[in-house]
Amino acid sequence: MRTPPNASRSSKKILLLLVPALIAAQIAAFVFLHLANRRIALQSVDAALQAGADVFSYSRGIRREYRLLTSQLVAKDYGLLDAIGNGNRTTIDSALMNQLERTGAELIVLTDNDQQLLARASSIGFFKERDPKTDADLAGLVAQISDRSGNLMPLPATDERMPLYAWVKTVVRAPVPIANMYLAYRISDEATAQFSRMTQLSMAYVSRERNPAGAPWVVHASTLPPDLLAGKSMENEVSADNSTITTPSGAAYRVKRMPMGGLAGHEVDVVVAKAFAPVLSPFIRLESLFAVSIVLSSVVSIAAAYQIMRSVVNPLEGVAQEDALTGLSNRRFFEASLRHAHQNLRSRGAGFTVMLMDLNKFKQVNDTYGHEAGDTVLIAVAQRIRKLMRSTDTLARLGGDEFAVIMRTDDRARVTGVAQAIVHVVAEPIQLATGEWVEVGTSIGIAPASASAASGAEVVHAADLAMYAAKKGGGGFSFAAEDQAAEPAAAVA
Repeated sequence: MRTPPNASRSSKKILLLLVPALIAAQIAAFVFLHLANRRIALQSVDAALQAGADVFSYSRGIRREYRLLTSQLVAKDYGLLDAIGNGNRTTIDSALMNQLERTGAELIVLTDNDQQLLARASSIGFFKERDPKTDADLAGLVAQISDRSGNLMPLPATDERMPLYAWVKTVVRAPVPIANMYLAYRISDEATAQFSRMTQLSMAYVSRERNPAGAPWVVHASTLPPDLLAGKSMENEVSADNSTITTPSGAAYRVKRMPMGGLAGHEVDVVVAKAFAPVLSPFIRLESLFAVSIVLSSVVSIAAAYQIMRSVVNPLEGVAQEDALTGLSNRRFFEASLRHAHQNLRSRGAGFTVMLMDLNKFKQVNDTYGHEAGDTVLIAVAQRIRKLMRSTDTLARLGGDEFAVIMRTDDRARVTGVAQAIVHVVAEPIQLATGEWVEVGTSIGIAPASASAASGAEVVHAADLAMYAAKKGGGGFSFAAEDQAAEPAAAVA
């Protein structure tokens, strides 16, 4: 609720309040800038992560299509078809070996239509030697490979770090299906590093066995800092919705996890990460400059505030704009607020509404219990109505038992609700200093401001006429102009 300034407050006291407020405002601005910078930086990092994820998904699809086309060309190779037709494993193995360099795969497995292994060829040392158990294991593995994506699985190797392979499947036809061919492509550090250079993101392929539960995650091809995922729970700390992780060295990263599927009881994910430091660096420089500007602007603000106090506030301190009894605005402040509301209506079309009200049975209280009791009633009514006001409303005591309200709205439903609430709270009993209880009511006249009103005084006059209409109706409230009668729902004092 709009209230008048305290005329008894000295310029010194105002300065003691204003100067800390100015400094606090500068600090608040800095804090806001700091938080806004962090939010913008976070949004930038998250956008980069999402863009990187989109690029990865697209390039992954392109690579898979390329590999499928390559495998389909191999499946049509006459030499391979002739070797399969002969049924000699040595011949088929030799034919498959010739295709390894052509396709870029590290392992090719061939099975018949019943998923029995016919032959295999590999540049991986572990799979070079014939071994019935390995043949059976590979046959069981490739039986799970579908034509969809997500065919990822680590394979044992002599390397220090277990490699991860992406599989593609194609059907060998002559012209009817005679075999299934599976090609395994190693996901290399070089391909991962190329992705990192292209997107400015760090990246890693990780996998684990789904059973037993809680099996550790194994890092395969990676450009992530070695300690980024150390001791982290992939389920709780690295999510698909982005997470913030701080390494033991104190570097902060934004991390995104992308599930990739898996084979043979393995779960494979891709983790992409971006460091905060490069993104935050420009913002930190900006904050340093802003901190210097805060110090300078604070000094200027304090000097300006002092000058304003001496030149403007001091001459106005003697002008009282507060009702001494109730602490509400007085008539002077009400009239100034009315002029300001009317100016806003003319210049910006901002509607407002005036309420005039006086108390029913107030003279009876004065005559029966005395003027001190009347003062008690006025104070209680003022406090009750004050609680119903918004910060933009002006509540004033015009004199005697007459009050006025300027509401910065022309919403009839909102105004009606406030009027009903005022009628209700004023009608509640009031206890006097003697312990006795009295009841008063109120009559309210309401006048929404019209754009054609020549002045605020016309609006007040219309509200005054409506107030008398409400009083004649026994109390409650009445709208001016076409609605002179009291509202049907209005309470009667």
